[in-house]
Amino acid sequence: MKLSLAPAEGRVMKCIWESDEDLTVLEITERIRERYDKEYANNTVATFLKILENKGFVSRYKKHHSYQYHAEVVQEDFTDAQVKTLRDEWYGGSAYDLVAALFKVSDMTKEESGKWKALLDGCWE
Repeated sequence: MKLSLAPAEGRVMKCIWESDEDLTVLEITERIRERYDKEYANNTVATFLKILENKGFVSRYKKHHSYQYHAEVVQEDFTDAQVKTLRDEWYGGSAYDLVAALFKVSDMTKEESGKWKALLDGCWE
């Protein structure tokens, strides 16, 4: 199963993934407003959540008078799948070409460059 998210769906999922607890539509709407400066109506967020539920990203359950939304896909699993798809579809399966492209387009700081060097050096120790 190929996992994909539209940008707005991604914002909703990030809010859920970043939370230590399950969230309501109202809570997600507020977090999107605070973190992403997006003014979505509650009905719009509810629509995104229904789409995410149909895709298998979230489940919901009733608690008191509102639904709580829970992530069914682990964020790391999703991001790993996205990187693999990017590598395979755009870089012919080459991890080297993918990383080279990241270096090419990056405004890398010296600190980041040092972290990359340490990471690469650690791969062969």
